[in-house]
Amino acid sequence: MSAALVDVLLATYNGSKYLADQLDSILVQTHQDFRLLVSDDGSSDGTLAILQQYQARLGERLVLVPNPFPGKGVVRNFENLMAASLADGVAQWAVFSDQDDVWLPEKIASSLAEMRRIEGDDGSHVPCLVHSDLTVVDEGLVVLSRSFAQYQQMEPATCSPLSLLSVNQVTGCTMMVNRALLKMALPLPAEVIMHDWWCGLVSGSGRRSFLATPLILYRQHGANQVGAKDRGLKTRLRRMFTDGPGVVRRVRGLGRATSLQAQALQQRLRAQGVDGGYVSEYLSWRGQPLWSRVTSYRHYYVGPELDRLSRCLLWFK
Repeated sequence: MSAALVDVLLATYNGSKYLADQLDSILVQTHQDFRLLVSDDGSSDGTLAILQQYQARLGERLVLVPNPFPGKGVVRNFENLMAASLADGVAQWAVFSDQDDVWLPEKIASSLAEMRRIEGDDGSHVPCLVHSDLTVVDEGLVVLSRSFAQYQQMEPATCSPLSLLSVNQVTGCTMMVNRALLKMALPLPAEVIMHDWWCGLVSGSGRRSFLATPLILYRQHGANQVGAKDRGLKTRLRRMFTDGPGVVRRVRGLGRATSLQAQALQQRLRAQGVDGGYVSEYLSWRGQPLWSRVTSYRHYYVGPELDRLSRCLLWFK
């Protein structure tokens, strides 16, 4: 196998409407040294038939990875792919793919060039992650926003391991990781909110780089697992007026989940013998009384001020 082989990890579930578009965009990548690993979560539409058609064209380059526990959701579906890529030890890097996007031709090549740069001479032994911006498009690929980061009011280039504990700014469908990161990330703890967020957290013990150039058309169609939401003040105030209790409930739920996820990261770092002092600091701060957190929440929470303040008021350890 080539030293430049990249595993493309494609998780599918009832994705027949857009799957062929995504597969076609992968097939025309300028970096052709890739293997496509696919794990299906129990599709009941034409997804499997489409995969079989492409497997006839790709042969051994498309591997249908058996999913022993279909129906467990996107996180466990991607974990199945991560484990398969790591287990056979063929590819040194893996990129994550959703079923409904469209990749721009330089997606793999640009990510791999940046990965090799941050790995340097010793990077293959250090958890490394590369991610990029995205162009937000509608069902018909009409551009809604040239930059997902700007659309979501995110600053992924400057976020820190500390700030990632509260807000995920690593978009999974743009992500490339090396084998060292896969080793540290697996198995995914039960407390993991999303697989990409967890990989981003693990990269805090290694190296992470953000490419400001959008490398993916991020399709919005109403059934996205996560999706791009309008985070403008007017829209958010409308949500509060129309569904205030629901908004508060979701914010509190995310607060509990981020605390549990941070605790899982703390345990993983300890087990690996890696310094996790910043995680301990964060969890200790989360346990402080409100009056104390009010004076310092901007240090721990990033993003729009309304988001930061709501976390301070509604999140506890």
